[in-house]
Amino acid sequence: MKNHIDMLIVSHNYLCRSVTNSIDGRREIKVFLVAPSLHAPEWRGIVEDKQEMTLKQYRFQVKSCRRARGGVLLETNEGPRLLREYSRMTSHFDLENQVKDFLRDKGMSRLDFAVPNMEGNYVTEWESGEKFVVYEWYRGEECDLKNNQQLREMAENLGILHLKLKNYLDKPVALEEQLFHQYDRHNKELKRVYQFMKNKKRKSEFEIKAITCYPAFVKQAQLAKQALERSTFYKKYGQYTQDICHGEYNYHNLIQTGEGLATTNFEHCAPGIQVMDFVYFMRKSMEKNRWDADKGRAIWEGYATATDASEEQKEFVITTMSYPFKYWKLLNQYMNRKKTWLSDKSMEKLKAVCEQEEWKTNFLYTMRSF
Repeated sequence: MKNHIDMLIVSHNYLCRSVTNSIDGRREIKVFLVAPSLHAPEWRGIVEDKQEMTLKQYRFQVKSCRRARGGVLLETNEGPRLLREYSRMTSHFDLENQVKDFLRDKGMSRLDFAVPNMEGNYVTEWESGEKFVVYEWYRGEECDLKNNQQLREMAENLGILHLKLKNYLDKPVALEEQLFHQYDRHNKELKRVYQFMKNKKRKSEFEIKAITCYPAFVKQAQLAKQALERSTFYKKYGQYTQDICHGEYNYHNLIQTGEGLATTNFEHCAPGIQVMDFVYFMRKSMEKNRWDADKGRAIWEGYATATDASEEQKEFVITTMSYPFKYWKLLNQYMNRKKTWLSDKSMEKLKAVCEQEEWKTNFLYTMRSF
């Protein structure tokens, strides 16, 4: 038996359809739960009043919504969209849009472009201060970090992005903080936290573990700083740049669509050493894979193939990844938070960092042969 859909009826809570039975011609109303309206109980707690008012400023019609990382994911008659709220907007938002428009002109079109509202503005702002932006979004899945081919594709995608954003600026600009100075600052912070913990009479399990690990990590931090000072790649590119980095390139900001990778979240894009994007991506991916050499090779080969990376560039990657960033980050968080209370998760992270350090060291040694 086939049914013919005659019309769409919008009720208070649901979208309903009037259906004509093709056998006996009778018309009946069937509730298919196609999509709840914005006022339906199912939407409460997902779309708030200001968000609903914001969505009325756009021409598209919302069919359904759900919470997603960083916002509310909307299914509309024009395709997927993502609604985000910002506490404040800076001139950086203009840079994001300019960079994405530039990439589109260069043939990279699967990006999260901001969608203008009916007045032609990208930002919808209310008198109470809330600011909302709607972005084009994509149907698909997060990339699989266990899949070597997808790891290679993600790295290659980053390489293509870097090539298109190379020499983006008309003239070189000084980097906000040179990496060498950053390492020097981090090393001093490590020493300060160590002395603080060591001088405490009553020490927590976290503090005892951190103190025990300190000699090995601080030695590695010093070696990384010395290697960076000798790096020929860093001497060339470590102070000034005309290039733009993504700023937070990781698997969370990539969507595996049926047509290829979509790259999103350019909120941290800025002038910088582009290969630091790769260092961040590789570190995040390798931590999830216990520094497996085969996966590391897939990542490096994907990026190196796209960018024609040099040996000195690879050595720079090894140097920067050798810095014990995660250990510094945990101790820095410890100092910035209430030190009388530490979550069990902090201890778990510290144990994981200590456990992975040997894996990382072995992998970096192997990476020189790639």
